[in-house]
Amino acid sequence: MQRQPKGSSVAQHKWLILSSLLIAIGGSLVFSASLPKTYSSIKQISINASDDRIEKCANRMNMELDLPTISENNVTTEPELLKMLLASDRLRKQMGKQKVTTRAGKTYTLQDYLLGEKKPWWNNGGKRLALSDKLQDCMMTEVNLHNGIISIKGVAQDPCVACQITQIAARLLSEILQQYTRRIAVINAAKLRKQRDLQRSNYLKALRQYASVVDANAEPMLMTERSRIDSLQKNIDVALEAYNKANMQYQLAHMKESRQKIYFITINNEAVAAVPTHPRTFVNLMIWMMYALLFDFWAISLSQKYKRRTHGKQ
Repeated sequence: MQRQPKGSSVAQHKWLILSSLLIAIGGSLVFSASLPKTYSSIKQISINASDDRIEKCANRMNMELDLPTISENNVTTEPELLKMLLASDRLRKQMGKQKVTTRAGKTYTLQDYLLGEKKPWWNNGGKRLALSDKLQDCMMTEVNLHNGIISIKGVAQDPCVACQITQIAARLLSEILQQYTRRIAVINAAKLRKQRDLQRSNYLKALRQYASVVDANAEPMLMTERSRIDSLQKNIDVALEAYNKANMQYQLAHMKESRQKIYFITINNEAVAAVPTHPRTFVNLMIWMMYALLFDFWAISLSQKYKRRTHGKQ
């Protein structure tokens, strides 16, 4: 039985590994070059509650009336609400109607631009993605539930469009929050107006009771009548305090109806990306090389098993 020299077997394996790695490198480069390039832009914002002029005005009113300062739980700053609005179909549909300008200076609506984007070569004749799916993929959002910071990521095959997606999303979010806040303010104002009117009615009723008792009892008054008048005077003071509080709360809610803008702090401003984020050539190269090495290991194992069986039979 003639054995194959060990050196030639190792050389064969080296050539196999080298050739597979070269094929993997070439394949990964061709594969990456065939994919459409995509760019991303990130914008981070947060609602600036310190610029809420209405709340500041209300707090000054409270100080002048010697009342506790109101710490308003503004519904527009709730992270769960922001998360829900950013994921809503309403926001996506409005985004699709907005105008965007490409790096070449051409203007489209966002939905027309997304429908005209290049597809991967393997899907040229395949089914086109629905517009809702494209709008879902072009914008990714994240809301930090601890500090309320909103991260908006725009993704497109044009870097200028990716940057504009983040700007459009922030602007539309501000408009939706403004409408939502105004609607809540109108409802609260109507409710507080009823409470104010009720407290005013109670105050006037206490005044009438006091006046009727005072008019019915001339001087000198009995001790029991004096005590009753003092009790009615306390009722008037309590009713007046309740009316003043209800009126102040109504005025605050009424001022919120005229709120014109939601203020945002820009934490990380968007920028036009210079380098595409996809395809990731280096990652694709590593994946292809890993599969090439796995194929080499499998091929060498099969070769060794086949040789052992052949030699065993001989």
